[in-house]
Parts: sequence; structure tokens; C-alpha cells
Amino acid sequence: MSEPTYWGTWKGRVIKAIAVDGAYSWGEIRDLTGLSTASLNQVLGELYDAKVLTKRDDGQYRVNFELYKEYNNYFKNLSATESASMKTVKITESQQNSLISRIDEWKKFKGLEISLKPQHFYLDGEFLDEFSKDLIKHCTKEVLVVNPYVEKCNLSDSLIQASTIGKEVSLVTRPADSIVKEEYHGFLKASGIDLTYNKSVHAKIMVLDRAIAIVSSMNLYSGSTAGTSWEAGLISIESSVVESVINSIRALLEKPESKSYN
Repeated sequence: MSEPTYWGTWKGRVIKAIAVDGAYSWGEIRDLTGLSTASLNQVLGELYDAKVLTKRDDGQYRVNFELYKEYNNYFKNLSATESASMKTVKITESQQNSLISRIDEWKKFKGLEISLKPQHFYLDGEFLDEFSKDLIKHCTKEVLVVNPYVEKCNLSDSLIQASTIGKEVSLVTRPADSIVKEEYHGFLKASGIDLTYNKSVHAKIMVLDRAIAIVSSMNLYSGSTAGTSWEAGLISIESSVVESVINSIRALLEKPESKSYN
């Protein structure tokens, strides 16, 4: 089954929000895609210029009938596991801002002098692990994770806790290469985590509520998260950076070689 036009880009995800998810207003589309105001307006403008999008007098957006059919037929024919990896979560701007404000609370509690003026900052060692767990705990809706090595540790257990209380957790990792890992991956899936395997994964990325991105060297096993090895990473709340990271993860999930096991 061939992919629909624009799929694998923000244009495609905006079209899906309108044609498949029924998000017709600007605010509904923003909440489903998580795009910033500038980025969403740019995507809508490009679709309008391509004459595949119209804006009605009541302010609602519609895609043309050909794209509507193309997207609905594509998603109707996906398997349940494929659909799970492409589910859309609604996250409001206020929920994103609330999570970003948590950074100030955390750094004060830890006594760290971190400036958010450049919208990026650096953490290493135990602070990186503790900060990641804190954000998983305080995020509202969604955790996107890419990590090649996932075993039982406090950080990976935090993902299970988030999933069991209703947060959408998606994890892309390498296939298990031992019985112990296979058993733990089964526990992750049983907890409701959307687990996708891609054997080429080597990046270590986490995005929370589509508002904060963590790009680091830290793997999800105790020797990495607990400080046996020295790990470091950058955290960003800059919208274009976060959007680029999300786009990369979504593109990875949509690759045919990525296999969802749920």
C-alpha cells in the first residue's frame, strides 16, 4: 500500500489531523500536531498555495476530496499495530507551557543556575537522569522515546508508570537480544507502551508533551542512568528544534522497516 501524498512531512500530519482526525479549526489542528504558531501557519499557507486546502467562512479548514479519500483509505487499511504507532494525541499549548515551567521549579530545587534565555541548556551525570524522570512524572499527555538499549532501570520503569496512569508512551528501540531484555520488553508492552523495533536505532532522544526535547548519550539501563558511565545531554524548549526532533521520530515510526509490536 503506497503512502498518501505529503505523508512523512508536517504537511501530511496536518492533512491527517483534518481529514482523518476531524480537526477543522486552527486550534484543534495545533493541539493535535503540536506545531508552533509560525510553523503551523507556514504549513497551512503552503497547502493553501498548492490548492489542496481551503478555509471556510466559519474559519474551518478542509482538504480537497482527493486527499480526503487518499488519507482515509490509507489509514482504514492499516493494521491495528500500525495505527497504534501513528495515533494522534491532543496536547494544548497551556499544557506544554505548564511542563516548561516545571524546569524552573526543578532547577531551584536542585540549586542549579541554569538560564532558559537561549532556550537550550546542558546537563550531565545524575542530573540528566533525575531531570528526565521528573519530566516524565510531570508531563500531561505524551512521552516519545528513541533509545537503542532498553533494560530494567529506574528511568525505564518511569515510562511504565507514566503509561499505566494514561499517558501515551511511544518507544522506538532495537529488538531484544537476550531473554532478559525480551521479558522486560514484554512487560513494557503489557503496561500499554507502544513499542516499535528498528534495528538501526542508535540515537538517544526523548520528547515530552511535544514541548521539551532531550538529546543525550544516556541509554535506558542502570549502568548508564545510575552513573556508572558518564552521560551528558542537551535540553531544548526552542519550538523549531523540538518540532525537528518530533518530525524525526515520527518519520522513524513511519518507516516500513520499523515494526510495531503491540
